[in-house]
Amino acid sequence: MMLRIRHIRLRAETTGGLYGADVRLDGGLTVLHAPNTSGKSTVLHAFLYALGLEQMLSPRREIPLSYAMREYIQNPTSGVEHKILESYVAVEIENANGQIMTVRRNVISEGDRRLINVTLGPALTKGSGDYAQRDYFVMDAGGAQREAGFHRLLAEFMSWNLPTVKRFDGGDCPLYVETLFPLFFVEQKVGWTAIPGAIPTQFRIREVHRRSVEFLMDFDTHDMELRRQDLELRMSAAKTDWAKSVDAMVALATASGFRAARLPMVPTALGSDVKSAYLECQQNGEWLRLQTRIAALAEQRETLEKESIPEVEDVVEGAAAEAEALSAEIMSLNAVRSAIFRDRQAELVQQASTAQRISQLEEDVQKNKDALKLQNFGSTLARELNPNHCPTCEQPIDQSLLPQGILESVMSIEDNIEYLSAQRKVFKRLADRSVAIIRELDLELISTGEDVRNKSARLRALKSDLIAPSHAASAAFIEERLRLEQELARLRDTMARFEQQLDALNEQARAWRDMLSERADLPDARLSDKDFAKLRKLEQSIRSQLVRYGFGTFPAKDLTVSDDSYRPEKEGFEIGFELSASDSVRLKWAYQLGLLDVSQGIKTNHPGLVVFDEPRQQEAAEASVAGLLAEASRIASGRSQILIATSEDLSKVEGFLQGIDCQLLVFNGKMIAPILDDINF
Repeated sequence: MMLRIRHIRLRAETTGGLYGADVRLDGGLTVLHAPNTSGKSTVLHAFLYALGLEQMLSPRREIPLSYAMREYIQNPTSGVEHKILESYVAVEIENANGQIMTVRRNVISEGDRRLINVTLGPALTKGSGDYAQRDYFVMDAGGAQREAGFHRLLAEFMSWNLPTVKRFDGGDCPLYVETLFPLFFVEQKVGWTAIPGAIPTQFRIREVHRRSVEFLMDFDTHDMELRRQDLELRMSAAKTDWAKSVDAMVALATASGFRAARLPMVPTALGSDVKSAYLECQQNGEWLRLQTRIAALAEQRETLEKESIPEVEDVVEGAAAEAEALSAEIMSLNAVRSAIFRDRQAELVQQASTAQRISQLEEDVQKNKDALKLQNFGSTLARELNPNHCPTCEQPIDQSLLPQGILESVMSIEDNIEYLSAQRKVFKRLADRSVAIIRELDLELISTGEDVRNKSARLRALKSDLIAPSHAASAAFIEERLRLEQELARLRDTMARFEQQLDALNEQARAWRDMLSERADLPDARLSDKDFAKLRKLEQSIRSQLVRYGFGTFPAKDLTVSDDSYRPEKEGFEIGFELSASDSVRLKWAYQLGLLDVSQGIKTNHPGLVVFDEPRQQEAAEASVAGLLAEASRIASGRSQILIATSEDLSKVEGFLQGIDCQLLVFNGKMIAPILDDINF
């Protein structure tokens, strides 16, 4: 047993003195009997509230306790109503290791209700002692994950390793304890309406009913889901690493004035796709493979190496004409570069303006959202600080974002948020476009700059030849040979580094292929043989219980438990409105106790606790109730705890319990009553 309730305490300080209730529970089956409206549900809800589980009952975060703990309480003798000054609830719980923890939480107090005080010891049953204490929080972000979050402590106390599950928005979150307790704690108002349980959906967890049953039954498919999620995380990291590698290769190419072509921008398992990538360089306004350019330059260098160095008198005539042509080409290139530079500067200005506009829009959207939030919260402070002022520009307005007296139709804050968000998307697309344009202009500047440098060096060498002695060696010829060697060395170095990065990317492609193979190897069947065995045992337990309870809509042997939804079915169809109201309750009894029954001989994550608040719904037959108590006693005898609260006629209850080993707690009047002496806690 992972969780046992030892003691529940309620206290309320009123204008008429101290009131409260104490319920001390043994293990096994306990029947709590009290008249209607005497406070049974309040006591059970106090257990949930003390553990910060009120969202299991309602997404509204309201206190799930009656007026007797929140507003006023009536003296059972005089009938006088006394206002509640302060109140709190406390529970003492024990885990499978024998560790005891006492949890206290304020109901009405000057302090924050999200604060929970934990005493590591039996402070209710043994009284105050030298026990360690610590405060935790609930009902706030991080309550299930952070060290100071109480639900993290509660999960550890119960030896629950809460898994990470997917939300509808694609994010991850833990499987909150609020989604698990409805599988073994059935409260009176809504708990009897659903199978497997009235599991809250406000946490937006995908297939939350399946995830909860899978965890409670400790299905292997749960581990399989974790494997899938781990694989998803590794694949996500691989995508990030791939993007970084591609960015590095693009940066290498851009720095040299080149362009990476056919480079896979997303991970691929095909090595051929990676190997097909290459670098391009620009020549005379056209893009060609860098390898082709290297081959052409190598051929030119080889040709020059075969030639002897000419004298100036042999090349002077051609040098003059070439120098004149080069001067014209350099002037033309400089003009082109000036135009490119102007375009780039204009685009930079546009980019800065767009970025500023995006920043303004984001600020405007946030201000409008904040204003809407405060408006929805009913903030009076916000109205006092900014009465009828625009949340963006703080100009005074009169229910309008437009000049006053011009138009009657105005946008609401919601419409304004939608409009600003749409504008933000447009400007973000413009910003992405500017980045691409600037990148292309940078490439053109680098490429044309390299051309200007090469042509200028050639022009200087030609001019040297024109003024050199006639028998001197041609400087232009020597410079051309050196330039070719340097250019070849630069291009080959860039090519070598690119190919090195390409090899690393190919390794990433192999790793990606392995992850794809791992994903393909995951079994198509969701459940393992052990999981199927647990479901069949649950199915068998439900059937045998239904026979004991007098289930009559159809033969109990026809009932099955779905391997997909884990809900009861008949002939492959989920059981719904065809059941009578009383048989629906019987099926609920059988399912909830069946989950506990499965855990008796097979390892599961069931806490070994079941709580039923008024199980005799829809006026179920007395024989059915007797069968329920007998089955509960049988199942609870396996070191489990079952607590059943009822207002059934006491004489009938005592008759049902004859021959059954259980604890019967009887309250003849209001459970929350005046207290004369109290042990402080």
